Amino acid sequence: MRTQTLEPRFRKLLFTSLGHFTNDGIGVFIPLIADILAFQRGAPTWQVTAVLVVYYLSSSLISTYVGRLADKSGRAGAMIALGIALLSTGILGFYVTLAFASSFLLPILAILSSFLTGTGSAFYHPLGASILQRAFDQNTKGKALGVNGAMGSLGRAIYPSLFFVVAVVLTKPGALAFFGLIGFLFSFIIWQGLKNESIGFATSRSKTGQKASESLTKGILALTIIAFVRSAAFQGITAYIPTYLSFQKGLAVTSALGIALTLMYASAIIGQPLFGIIVDRFDKRFVLTLSSTGSAFAILGYLFASGVTGLLLLSLFGFFTLTGFPLLLSLASDYAPKDSSSLANALVWGIGSTGGSVVGPLITGIMNLGGYAHLGFSFEVMAFAALLSGVATVFMPKPEKSGRLPMFG
Repeated sequence: MRTQTLEPRFRKLLFTSLGHFTNDGIGVFIPLIADILAFQRGAPTWQVTAVLVVYYLSSSLISTYVGRLADKSGRAGAMIALGIALLSTGILGFYVTLAFASSFLLPILAILSSFLTGTGSAFYHPLGASILQRAFDQNTKGKALGVNGAMGSLGRAIYPSLFFVVAVVLTKPGALAFFGLIGFLFSFIIWQGLKNESIGFATSRSKTGQKASESLTKGILALTIIAFVRSAAFQGITAYIPTYLSFQKGLAVTSALGIALTLMYASAIIGQPLFGIIVDRFDKRFVLTLSSTGSAFAILGYLFASGVTGLLLLSLFGFFTLTGFPLLLSLASDYAPKDSSSLANALVWGIGSTGGSVVGPLITGIMNLGGYAHLGFSFEVMAFAALLSGVATVFMPKPEKSGRLPMFG
């Protein structure tokens, strides 16, 4: 009987983890593509900023709709596979853009590809989290989200280095095409594994509007605001990290850049499950504060360091920064009504985390319209905002303790 109980959970964790790996692995190409546009194609700052903003804006706006649709239909598994397919289609669009577009068509096709890629990225996080939140109880959901998040971090860590390896044979645009096709393969595998997976409830059309308002509890609202500020700060940095490394650190768009990005993202492979374990044992608001302030101090230290020390601080920045999945969505499940998990996740992740991702790169881009010489100062401003978001967690309501409120019945 115990095996029958654990096996479905393992299957859900396995295929959602593959979804997270693919989603975040492909998604990490967006800042890299922005760097290629800036450094190799000479795109002005407004074009690079537009590509970043359109990607995060489309993901943010569509995420909430995806969450509502998943709560209504219950078909979260099939929708994850659809999102990965759309994400892969957008990356193939960037291949066409970089390989064949003229200077006139370049910004148009890049922005269209960015929109399609952002649309695809809107699916995974709220839906994958909902499946895991229902599969695991109050005492283990943080660990499950952390392990799942580690697979996303693994994708972010290895895709940049693999990109430059594949590019040696296929060129940089060809490498994007390669990973786009791999994304379609993974989409099919995920569809086979999760096509019958539902989140356990499907609401009628008449209840959809009511559910949207009921999901906005005080906790969800506070968490969404903090997630917005936190994400704006962090994404204003990470979206321009490749460009900063190319222009300020002299790495250019080479394999050295891929290695630096891998070091930054690889630390989260340990960080996400570790924070997932911690969040199950300690006050989740304190853990969120630790994550935000640790990230801010790490990036500030990196700006004034070099060599091995600089790389260690960059890795530490990734360790603290890329913890949002187990932290934010574990808190969201404590604050959310039991029949609105995908919508609540979408509010916190789509409006909060991804919405902040729209504002952060926009602010950084505006501060660097004359070039990229002021990226370091922009990172300092964003680090200060991250510190504010960490302090603001004291205003969040106290989440329910484990065992007091059953997880989704």
